[in-house]
Formats: sequence, C-alpha cells, structure tokens
Amino acid sequence: MRFVLPIGMLLALWGCSSSVPTLKKAEYYFERGQTALEKKRCLKAIEEFQRVVTNFPGSSMVPHAQYYLAEAHYCNKDYVQAVFEYERLLNTYPSSEWVDDAQFRIAEAYYNQLRRVELDQQETYESLTHFRRFIDDNPSSPLVEVARERIVECRTLLAEKRYLAAQLYHKQKRLEAAAITYRDILRDFPDTPYYYETLAQLGKIAHKRDNPKEARIYWVEVQRDCEDEKLVTQVEKLLSQLEEPQED
Repeated sequence: MRFVLPIGMLLALWGCSSSVPTLKKAEYYFERGQTALEKKRCLKAIEEFQRVVTNFPGSSMVPHAQYYLAEAHYCNKDYVQAVFEYERLLNTYPSSEWVDDAQFRIAEAYYNQLRRVELDQQETYESLTHFRRFIDDNPSSPLVEVARERIVECRTLLAEKRYLAAQLYHKQKRLEAAAITYRDILRDFPDTPYYYETLAQLGKIAHKRDNPKEARIYWVEVQRDCEDEKLVTQVEKLLSQLEEPQED
C-alpha cells in the first residue's frame, strides 16, 4: 500500500525548503561590505568581506575583498588583526593593485600602537621598519612624504627614550655613563631635536670635568646651528660664564 502525504503537509515542506538561504554572488557581499565600511559599520564590513574571501576562492573579487577585510579591521581599531590581513594580501596576491596601500597601512597600524616613551618601543621599531620598506618599494608614491614624517616622529620618540636614560645617569652623577649615552644619541639620532639638547648636556659634563675647551665646542655648535631659541639662550649664558684655561 502506497503512503501518500496530505497536500497541506507537502505545501509546508515545500515552504520550508524554499526558505533555505542561497549564496549570492561575490559582488553582492562585496558591495554590502563597502557600504558598511563607508558608514563605519566596521563589524558588519568584516562579516561581508570575510564571506567573499571564504566562500568564493576563485573569484576575481577575492584580492579586493582581502584588502578591504584588512581595512575593516583597521576601521575597528583591531590593528593586530589588520596587520595579519594586510600581510595575507601581500603573501597571497603579490601582484595585486593594493600591495602598496597594504604596505603603507601595515606601517600605519604599528604607528597607531606607539606607546609612551617610558614603555617598550617594539611597535616603534616595527613602524620604522615598515615605513622604510614602503619608501624603498614605492619611491614615487604620494604617501612617501607622510612616511618620512612618520619616520622622524618614531626616531624622535626613540631619541627621547635614550635621552631620558642619559639624564638619569647625569642626575645620579654617573658622568661617564651619561656621556656615553649622550654620544650614542649624537651618533644614532642626529636628525631629531634631541641632537642639540644632547650637545648642551655634553658641554655641561665637559665643564664639570674642568674641560672648558671641549665644553665650548659643544655649546658653540648649539649656538650656531640650533633653531630652538630657548636652548640657544641657555647656551649663550653658559658661554658667557665660561673661562678659557690660561695658556702657559
């Protein structure tokens, strides 16, 4: 005997089967992701771009979605995950049109994580490395000038950290340790504002050690080349009080 389902049950089953969601084209989810990102709905954008990357591996939209997936994490201020997604783009799609943008954004992601000077500066070093790499790989990019400015900022932060260490030695009257650290700053960070601050401090150490000639050399360079009027005024006062040793 054949068992026949009632018509009502058949219709119900058909209705249930027709409600199962079907996967739309990659372009559909990509456009939804872009709309969400434009509206700063970062989590929604992550969801939509991730769908494209995960569900359409052979689509020409995937490299674009990969870049914007990283952008969505950047939008969400999840810089660690953003760097991971940018690097995935660089490694998986090295010929993508987004490579130079991704390189810059990696550097910016580290830059946005810079810590106070008294804390560990790992992100500062990472930011420097990636900005330099970006400049080397994209010398004609309009973003090169911004990258150079960021490099100076990062180097200034590292110089400040070194300067504070030298100042601590100086205050503790550990003059040799202070002098060594100050000279390291002159060698490693001549392009930062701490260069002239350091010259002034080395002059003070030389004067403390009864070496006015050496002190004068440091202070005269500050007087001649420094654009910080306050520091120049301080050094000029020190120079005016400086007595050259009498020759035999």
